[in-house]
Amino acid sequence: MTELLGSASFPSGDLLLIDFGLLRLWSGDQPPLLPEELAPPVVVAKANAAADFEIVGPQAAEAAARLSLAAVKGRYVFDVPQDGDPVVEAVALTGLEATVRQVPRMPHYTRVQRLLDDLPGGAEVPFHGGWGVAVRGLPAGPLRVLGERMEPGPDQERWHSVWVECAEGVPAESIEAGYVLVDEARLMFADPAALNTWVNDEPVDGLFDLAFWGADAEQVATRLAGSKVEDEYLWADLTFDEMRSRYHQLESLRGDGVKFAFDLRPHDDHYRLLKPMRSSATESGDVEVGGALMTGWFTSWGDGAFPVYRDLAEDGTLLRVRVELGAPEIVARQRRFERLYFGDLARMAIVSARVARDGAHAAWLYREEPGRDEDSGWRVFAGDETQEYADDASNATILPLRELIGADPALEAVFDQPPGSAFERVDGEFVPAED
Repeated sequence: MTELLGSASFPSGDLLLIDFGLLRLWSGDQPPLLPEELAPPVVVAKANAAADFEIVGPQAAEAAARLSLAAVKGRYVFDVPQDGDPVVEAVALTGLEATVRQVPRMPHYTRVQRLLDDLPGGAEVPFHGGWGVAVRGLPAGPLRVLGERMEPGPDQERWHSVWVECAEGVPAESIEAGYVLVDEARLMFADPAALNTWVNDEPVDGLFDLAFWGADAEQVATRLAGSKVEDEYLWADLTFDEMRSRYHQLESLRGDGVKFAFDLRPHDDHYRLLKPMRSSATESGDVEVGGALMTGWFTSWGDGAFPVYRDLAEDGTLLRVRVELGAPEIVARQRRFERLYFGDLARMAIVSARVARDGAHAAWLYREEPGRDEDSGWRVFAGDETQEYADDASNATILPLRELIGADPALEAVFDQPPGSAFERVDGEFVPAED
């Protein structure tokens, strides 16, 4: 079933799909400098000392396409050291008529424009370690943003795909436009030109919300009269002076050992979009910024890199710009995560201190019938322990199987074996133990 998430407009004709939680890193039409408060000084200094380059010459596009450097996007190379030596060398090795020249640092919006001039069908746009996906040629709109959920099963409440509907019709071809990086579990379809006026961290109406939650949150609310909203407590629409007073009260309580967390939420554009998302059945919402309507939503899969496609009609008409959130690699990653943190590989093993503390490789292990749900039944040893050592409970610890696999990936295949199994490592390989 198709669901309506919202509406988006694209006055410039360009679309940018971006994790809007990362827009603090987006420079818009300003120089792409990383603000000092967002990272340690050494990281900020390195980021702000970087350089941008352009590959030029009769065969520039062909040369760029041959490079296997992550920083290369189209004919451009962004955010690399000032000397650019690896890029210069890589282009020279292609043997094509192309050279590299340094260009002034490009604001992130300028990157969108330059990349789409060469690649209107889609380009990944890097910004301080993140990247969005841009596409050219959308109607001004407003256009519907639609989505479909996964098939019935463990993921049926998650989004399979979400798209901007540009025209009616049956897709005859899907062309990949790139992968969008998500680091804060949210996405937004936006006009990149309008993002030049996006406001982060400063309330557009002068007001703030202050939320708190945690083990002692109810006690805090009783003492300070906070209002319960779903799974947190909240003071809404505070002036700056009211916010500062409440903030100091919370800091004082936490200093007294009361256990809770709190979050300051200025009414910026990020907040204006999150607010309807938090109360929507589709976990989506709209916000108008810079004369354009933007639609944001929670991915329902958390973070990751998700493929983006242009769906075209037989005559080449752009029908959709679609992000495939339930792509096979994303589903596989989710199953893996669940197995590691909630499934059989989250269960515990009794592990010799020779392995857990001393770093010795597991060389002898067996599996008993587990006595508790959290117990895997596995008992893991280095193989050189004496009986006296093994009988001393202080020489053993309890670890989840995932930690053992992280240190020794060969153990994963062994851990799939049933109770009653025993293995020893011979010449680096696990083989069934004879005794």
